[in-house]
Amino acid sequence: MAATPRTPQTLIYSTPTRVLGAVTWTLCIFLSVNLILTGTVQAIWGFLPWLLLVGWTIYILLWRPCLQITSDSILVRNILREHTIPFSELTAVRVLQTTSFDTTAGRIPSWGAPSIGKLGPRALTVPHTKVVIQAAWDAWELRQPEMDDGAAASAPHPPTAVTRRWNVVPVVVGLLSVGLVLASVLS
Repeated sequence: MAATPRTPQTLIYSTPTRVLGAVTWTLCIFLSVNLILTGTVQAIWGFLPWLLLVGWTIYILLWRPCLQITSDSILVRNILREHTIPFSELTAVRVLQTTSFDTTAGRIPSWGAPSIGKLGPRALTVPHTKVVIQAAWDAWELRQPEMDDGAAASAPHPPTAVTRRWNVVPVVVGLLSVGLVLASVLS
């Protein structure tokens, strides 16, 4: 069986949100271990589902959102949805207080990409997010073959539509966490 070549990827995420997520998870793990070691069964059942819900919420809000840049497209991973933007559909990248992408299908905001912040760019530099995306976009444009109309019609094309999809796994885990909290409150 032949291995498919992996396309190089770049992940861009907001570092402060990752740090805040890690600190919160560390606190939740400490409290959970302390509760298990020193608490009664009733106390464990009363508080552990809440800690699980807090951990899941931190994952969804702070850890999960990011940008994944490949050689052909950008994957915008937001809280519960993912958007795949082929470079052929990208018209502009806006990195201001938030990062957003103008596409032929509309504007797509990114929750997890670093922006210039509320105070503006430091020392009038171009934000790192924009530099990385622009470099990948420029490299993609250079790889596009110059073809006449007949060759372009017969050549296979990769998917060129912006795709959006809901992420089922985080939703299911969230519903299970809420169900555990409700069961602990009602018992």
